Amino acid sequence: MKDFNSKSRISATIEYAALGTVSIDQLTQALWEDVKALQDFYGVRFVTGAKLIIPSTNEYGHPMLIKHPDGRVVRRYDTHYYRPACLDYKL
Repeated sequence: MKDFNSKSRISATIEYAALGTVSIDQLTQALWEDVKALQDFYGVRFVTGAKLIIPSTNEYGHPMLIKHPDGRVVRRYDTHYYRPACLDYKL
């Protein structure tokens, strides 16, 4: 069994390059369907340290900076979704 605290984690990479340039709504739908497939078809129930990299573009595929409303460039966004589902927590 792998040590999940090591850098050699067991993981799956889902590639979206074949989709080309899509709207964020289309990406949301693709992500949802793929996550559900991991759960329903492959039996994935929990994840640790997941990361989503979003290469932001305009509708023509040209790179665009992601900017905060105050003008700062955003390169890293930590989720505000905090609901631990881990079985280690007792609610």
